[in-house]
Amino acid sequence: MRKRKESLNFYSLLIRQMTVIRDAVAALCDYCEEPSQEKGDFVKIKEKEADAVRRELVEDINRTFITPIDREDLFRLSSSVDDLADYAWTTVKELRIYDIAPDEHLLRMARTLLDMADGLLVCMENLEKNPAKVSEEATRVKKLENTLNVQFHQSIAELFRSDDFKHILKYREIYSHMNHASDKGDFSADILLDIIVKF
Repeated sequence: MRKRKESLNFYSLLIRQMTVIRDAVAALCDYCEEPSQEKGDFVKIKEKEADAVRRELVEDINRTFITPIDREDLFRLSSSVDDLADYAWTTVKELRIYDIAPDEHLLRMARTLLDMADGLLVCMENLEKNPAKVSEEATRVKKLENTLNVQFHQSIAELFRSDDFKHILKYREIYSHMNHASDKGDFSADILLDIIVKF
């Protein structure tokens, strides 16, 4: 396949991808607040939509000689933020499999993850022209990862006050998805900080 010589607007693609990912995490919050089949299914719809945008971005990278951002950084950033949507859907899916309801701990972590997704979206929106804003928001996202990590350990500590072994195992797995998602958000912020240093 012939490669394009011109630079496509990868900034717009990143914004579009992150917008869908942010919406997937917001949908998870809605589900945690009031779980229903429809709200759970909507998380899956947004996760699939995020995958589609990512495929489009990867295809454009492969067809283009010139990219405004190092192509390896583009791949890493797109892949890392996509994991937030993946974990949102995995959380809903496994809540259904384990036949358990989202609790206040999960909702609290999901809301913090949404704050991280909002910050990453601000980073994408400012990546082309305002690196200072990217640095500010990426740093805030990294602090939110620490917040979610604390929330995760608090949730685990309370969970282990129960004597119900099955209950512990199920919820520990669900809480872990939020913790792993926050790690991906933190990693995405690191990539963004690396990118603006190279400008």
